[in-house]
Amino acid sequence: CALVAACRPAGPPPRAVRPGLPDAEPRVRVGILVDAPEAVVTAEAPFEIRVGAAATGVEAAARERWVFTADAAGQVTGQGPGGRRVGPTAGTVSVVPRGDSVVVIGGRRYRGTAVIRAAGAGRVTAINVVDLEAYLLGVVPREIGVRPEAEIEAVKAQAVAARTYAVGNLGNRERLGFDFFATVADQVYGGLADEDPVVSRAVRETRGEIVTYEGLPILAYYHSTCGGRTAAIEEVWPRAPLPYLRSVSDAVPGTRDRFYCETSNRFRWTQSWSGSELSEILRRTLVEHAGAPPGRVGRILSLSLTGRTRSGRAAALRVETDAGTYVVRGDSIRWVLRPEPGRLLNSSFIELDVAANNGEVHGASVGGAGWGHGVGMCQVGALGRARAGQSYREILRAYYQGTRVERIY
Repeated sequence: CALVAACRPAGPPPRAVRPGLPDAEPRVRVGILVDAPEAVVTAEAPFEIRVGAAATGVEAAARERWVFTADAAGQVTGQGPGGRRVGPTAGTVSVVPRGDSVVVIGGRRYRGTAVIRAAGAGRVTAINVVDLEAYLLGVVPREIGVRPEAEIEAVKAQAVAARTYAVGNLGNRERLGFDFFATVADQVYGGLADEDPVVSRAVRETRGEIVTYEGLPILAYYHSTCGGRTAAIEEVWPRAPLPYLRSVSDAVPGTRDRFYCETSNRFRWTQSWSGSELSEILRRTLVEHAGAPPGRVGRILSLSLTGRTRSGRAAALRVETDAGTYVVRGDSIRWVLRPEPGRLLNSSFIELDVAANNGEVHGASVGGAGWGHGVGMCQVGALGRARAGQSYREILRAYYQGTRVERIY
């Protein structure tokens, strides 16, 4: 009966909607192709191409390929087969499929419609406009993975956290013409191809639910693996403390050395650098993230961790070079002490061992725990809690302490 929707406990009753919160399911705008030279858009059913707020537009056949570009004045033009075109227009262009069909933006399939707008001279942005619940169908599997029915309570917790993030951040990127990036800059969104039956059920059974603290949506941060203990927000970023984002143990009650996230392949890990690898990484990252002068970082003279946060993470990384000494704090450690270009250090929950000789660093190694910034919900920990029988509300309360789950629509 636990896996039958009709047998599950009733959700929280609807509550009076507070100012600033939607009282019905909102539509969200997701930047799919942002600041691109062109956007190729079509649909799997017949569709219309509408300029601005027009109620009708140019009729197009299913899978008809349209290419949208912008000129030097920032006006959008769409070109289709047979020399057909729309624009140029200083406004937006919408691709609206008939019925419940899907749009295809840059080769990926999405529910809803597409909007194309100029992103500057010769650049365009293609946006997917979609109902929030349908957006979550493409977010949750990219954030927590495709999971079995036995772990659906963790998937529900992820759905509620992702919905909370979305509701709390609507309009934050208005200057770009959309609400969210489809990347880790907000929440990873893969569209229709990533949808999954277990995720769809989790989203449906938590419809309209968000996590609140004192009646407002929380900052619903989450990460992959906490390594045994989450971090308080002020440990990681230069932010004021929040009562619901404090450090929380992920230990299994009644045990001394068991943790809900210990099944993660990055629960414990190591990383090492040769002297030349370390110099190459730090010469670039100290310029990008610590204000070092370009071209002047030469020899790495010393490398050390200074201080520990309450959760046990490194408080700061001190790097002495022949161009100066730089102190990097909190999560920025992951951006500076990279394993390789394009990849962050797994976490700042680390111990550092340095090989030095004649006043110069010749190599270093790290023993670490966890994956991600460590703030908020530990996703692998949530999976472990679900397997242990915890409900999604219990999981959310464990990581976001003092909060409640409320349905706003």
